[in-house]
Amino acid sequence: MFFQALILSASLEAGGILGGIYNYSNRNQLVFLDAFYTTLEAKAKYDVLYVGGQMDCYFTPITVTNYSPFQMTFVFRAGLDFDNVKLGYEHSCFHPMQPYATIIGNEIKPRYEGGYNKIFMRFSN
Repeated sequence: MFFQALILSASLEAGGILGGIYNYSNRNQLVFLDAFYTTLEAKAKYDVLYVGGQMDCYFTPITVTNYSPFQMTFVFRAGLDFDNVKLGYEHSCFHPMQPYATIIGNEIKPRYEGGYNKIFMRFSN
């Protein structure tokens, strides 16, 4: 049966980010981290063919219970995985939550958005 060989996987990651524009400001931070992020990733694999992607959300703490998102990154992946050799395609794009804004208050609001396409061959042992 087809679905016996289809492998599905997913992961959720959360963490904090140090650095960035906050290194140059005297703002009174809620915590020692500059921003937080979450990553939701999913992948499906059938034999050597794989397809998947992820979404990254970046946000700043305002209070203990209030957070302000400032950027989303989306990634799509597809290709062939032969264990030691991987042929793949990846599209990544990043979008600010409020386009064309700058640093306002205690939030980073990037003035850019964009993306890239990557075609690759990876060798590993």
